[in-house]
Amino acid sequence: FGAFSIGYADVGADIYITLGLVVLYAAGAAPLALALAAVVYVLTGLTYAKLSRVYPVAGGAQYYAYVRFGPLHGFLAGWGLMLDYIVDVALFALASVGYLGFLVKLVTGSSFLLENPNYAFAACVLTVFLIGINLLGIKVSSRFNEYIVAADFLTIFLVIGVGGLLLAASGSLRLRLPAIGSEVSMSNFLYATTIAMASYVGVEAASQAAEEVRNPEKNVPKAILLAVAATVLVALTASILFSSLGNLSEEDIQHPFSTLAKSIPVFGPYLAILTGLMGFLLNAASANSGVIGVSRVIFSMSRTNLLPKALQRVNSRGVPDVALAVSGAVAASLLLTHALLPSAHLLEVIASLYNFGALIAYMYAHLALTSLNWKTNPHFRIKPVLQPIAGLVACAVMWSLLFILHGAGCSPLCGSSRASQCSYSAPENHGSQQVEAKNDERGAGSLPHGSGAELLFKSMRCRHANTVGCEVTGRACS
Repeated sequence: FGAFSIGYADVGADIYITLGLVVLYAAGAAPLALALAAVVYVLTGLTYAKLSRVYPVAGGAQYYAYVRFGPLHGFLAGWGLMLDYIVDVALFALASVGYLGFLVKLVTGSSFLLENPNYAFAACVLTVFLIGINLLGIKVSSRFNEYIVAADFLTIFLVIGVGGLLLAASGSLRLRLPAIGSEVSMSNFLYATTIAMASYVGVEAASQAAEEVRNPEKNVPKAILLAVAATVLVALTASILFSSLGNLSEEDIQHPFSTLAKSIPVFGPYLAILTGLMGFLLNAASANSGVIGVSRVIFSMSRTNLLPKALQRVNSRGVPDVALAVSGAVAASLLLTHALLPSAHLLEVIASLYNFGALIAYMYAHLALTSLNWKTNPHFRIKPVLQPIAGLVACAVMWSLLFILHGAGCSPLCGSSRASQCSYSAPENHGSQQVEAKNDERGAGSLPHGSGAELLFKSMRCRHANTVGCEVTGRACS
């Protein structure tokens, strides 16, 4: 369960942020966008499950690329993973503090955690706390995730399982897949699919702990497959319920699970508080998985002579403490820069690249498995070869869409300096669903400017606005 909790926490928290964005662009077609992205995720999960059985060592795609293709490719895959994990730590530490600030304000009326630079400093404190937990050993850090993941599953069951039945019984759900190309434009749908891919980033986190779990050849692949199944099930059911609700505000988009919980008859207000608490905890667990992952990637790169030897040192508990300290310092420095120099928009730029590094690593993993399939070895041969090739093609298509749709848009600066001049409406679903989001009309429960959720929200939303001429609204950002 420890390896599973590391893998699920890293991926499961993504949906707390990205679900609203997917609905913003795809409206009622959000479940289809998430299903298409899930194809990439499932194929990649199968590849990692097979490779982790063959190579039960830390490093993930970095090590697979190094073994199969040499140091240069191991270096490139490693840097892609490091970018992804460091962004994960900073982004989800901010998102966690944002949810905590929302709860503090709800209980005490004080918004000090939602004000700049308090929330960024609090995220730094959370990052240091997570580093301290990890220095105590993988058992302590994985146990931290285990408790949170168990509580999250209970919350998901109450909100999606019980709540979904109550919503259906009350007649509040209006399910209909809109026509893609007319009701939802193809460019919006494809863009929503690339955002949906962010809901599944982190599939390889469980493989990073391969050298620190019992019987890794058996337990790590099983943990990866279980994490894949659980994440896809939660993402698809949540998207079906959330996209079937009525009018949605920007606050609803930024807090999709709380919005879904609030809409449940009778128990809604209580479940909304519970989902807010789980948003805080699960985002913290995701940041913790990022801390585990990036330190093991750095350790693996040092062990394969791609980084200085000092980074492969381990303490008495078997933890790569130097790699842990260096990666934590980098993530904390990003948060401090964000707190002290908000005009630099550093985290917004990085947030807009959230998927790129991960998809590069995933493509290397598929290539490594394909290469292994062709290896002449009478004792071991993985079949069939079609699965990793299909995964490689799917990742390449998704990466190309990311490059085209995210890279050609307006600068991430638009997310901060000009977003307030734009309004955004999702394409109509069935006449009643429409999403209107205006940055100058923020509800009391909105996340703070620069929180993890809003950084991803703004960087993705406004980058696409100029790409399609703000077709979501019919006008371009000024």
